[in-house]
Amino acid sequence: MIRWFSPNEMLTYNCLYNFIIGSRGGGKSFGTLDFCISQYLKHGRQFIYLRRYQTELDDSLPTLFDAIKQAGKYPDHELTVKGGNLYCDGKTMGFAVALSTSMKRKSVNYSNVWYIIFEEFMVDGVTSRYLGQGTKEVSVFENFYETVARLRDNVRVFFIANAFSMVNIYFMHYKIRLTPPYQTYNKKGEIMVCIWNDESYARAKRNTRFYNLVQGSEFADHAYENKFYLDNKHFIKKRDKKSEFHFALAYMGKTYGVWVNWNTGAYYVTSKHGGINSLNTISLTLDDNRPNNINIRRVKNMPFMQGFRKAVDENNVFYDNLETYSMLKEAVYLMRTIT
Repeated sequence: MIRWFSPNEMLTYNCLYNFIIGSRGGGKSFGTLDFCISQYLKHGRQFIYLRRYQTELDDSLPTLFDAIKQAGKYPDHELTVKGGNLYCDGKTMGFAVALSTSMKRKSVNYSNVWYIIFEEFMVDGVTSRYLGQGTKEVSVFENFYETVARLRDNVRVFFIANAFSMVNIYFMHYKIRLTPPYQTYNKKGEIMVCIWNDESYARAKRNTRFYNLVQGSEFADHAYENKFYLDNKHFIKKRDKKSEFHFALAYMGKTYGVWVNWNTGAYYVTSKHGGINSLNTISLTLDDNRPNNINIRRVKNMPFMQGFRKAVDENNVFYDNLETYSMLKEAVYLMRTIT
């Protein structure tokens, strides 16, 4: 028998932020939405259904309650969506909000909201993107949480995602570092991370024709085996001792060192730097500019930067850890296109 996800056990740890990560299916979204509906019916507690962009919200709302209804849940109650509100029997049960426009809704009364469901908080980097660069989206979410909670300590957040990467902007911001083998429940202060992986569901999926078609692929490992497929370690490499400090990159409030082995032509980007000063620190964005730092546009055609760009094109740039790689890989790649 398949054991679908329920947040009840996770909530016994009494954390404000509750991250639920797992393979596709498994009932993460269903179980969390079911819980919030039941809390409204039992205690009158409202909730917020949150997506990153308005387009995502518009796509999901027409069918938000379909799975709940198909499962025969709450047959005596009418669950509907109209505009930005979620209704039960004609009364406001919750609110549908896009994070990208959440600051425009500061005048909405959220005083009876107890739960926030942030669906698909993690992106795959292909079909979806975070808001802004680096970890700026986290600040947007924190502002929204403050708008909802005010002085209350009873607002719980459910962050839901498929197993894309352990190095995402929320984990980086809150310094969450988990290493395999993962425990189901991982408490870090006010944060709970649930790695949901029900073997009964995985067995059921392995008996499908589609699984037989894709088994052994990266997709199957991610979708059914709960593997974090974006945690690519091909470009993670310890810095060669023969490499020399070349220059520094300032990006999203942090400074990274760029080292080069002149014999092999390999470059290494590290979270630590050497011999840094303002004259060899290159700012990648306007927000990273500091007095005497060099803006990337000023050096884009200089020989040392052309050498670095060539190494990027030849996949000869390596990073000291997944966090550095996750933060800088896209920024470094885009340096090639600066005009």
